[in-house]
Amino acid sequence: MSAETPGRGWFARVRSRLFRHGGALLAVEAALVYLFLYVPIAVLIALSFNDSRYALVWQGFTTEWYEALLAGETVARVNPDAAFSALVHSVEIAVATVVVSTVFGTMLAFALDRYEFPGKGLFTGVVYMPIIIPSIVMGISLLLFFNIVGMSLGLHTATIGHIAFDISFVAIVVLARLQRFDRTLEEAAKDLGANELETFRYVTLPLLKPGIVAGALLAFAMSFDDFVVTFFIIGNQNTLPIFFFSMVRQGITPGVNVVAALIIVVTMAVVAVAQWFEGPIW
Repeated sequence: MSAETPGRGWFARVRSRLFRHGGALLAVEAALVYLFLYVPIAVLIALSFNDSRYALVWQGFTTEWYEALLAGETVARVNPDAAFSALVHSVEIAVATVVVSTVFGTMLAFALDRYEFPGKGLFTGVVYMPIIIPSIVMGISLLLFFNIVGMSLGLHTATIGHIAFDISFVAIVVLARLQRFDRTLEEAAKDLGANELETFRYVTLPLLKPGIVAGALLAFAMSFDDFVVTFFIIGNQNTLPIFFFSMVRQGITPGVNVVAALIIVVTMAVVAVAQWFEGPIW
């Protein structure tokens, strides 16, 4: 038998060590990823309690910025009324977007999964386009479309624009759930005497609910924090991301940190409540 070459022997030793310590390496990698994602958020929340008008210079702990903002006072160039108005606009657009995109996105997923029709491959590519193309391209194209049809810009055009790209996100999430769906359960329900509507209501919909809820939550998040597309098609109105952009251009202040921290806490609470209502996903 020929002797093992030095290069192959070195590669075998490295591979053996990787397999032996792979679990530890994956744990370290996961920890680094989570630190990269969440340490900036923790720093932002900590600086919202900073006893300084300069957000990046720590001078002690205080809650005066929260007290002032909740009392309706202007905090370090942050107008509470303007911030609340921008928040209301963001929520209004996001809620309307979620309702429409969840309904049509779910219907679109069913069409792609259950039916064959001419041009299905091309149509599937069109569904993926809002996810693939850059946001600035979509924002400009929507702006040109609204100008061509003579529609004035405002919250309604922003809602239409958000629905246009959120339908694709919902459809893809629900479609992934449908592709793992056990069709024999529907067949069993029909064999037991259930009609199409009863089968959908009592079998299909409950099993797809986790995917639909996940798609709706994703649609809400994508709509709520969208800046680029909204910037082009909302006209003179403000949403929270646009409001933050105008504030950050003047410098990061404790007031900006306070508003951001409150949004993070509320968002986490909403997600926790949604998970609690959803229960275990099986």
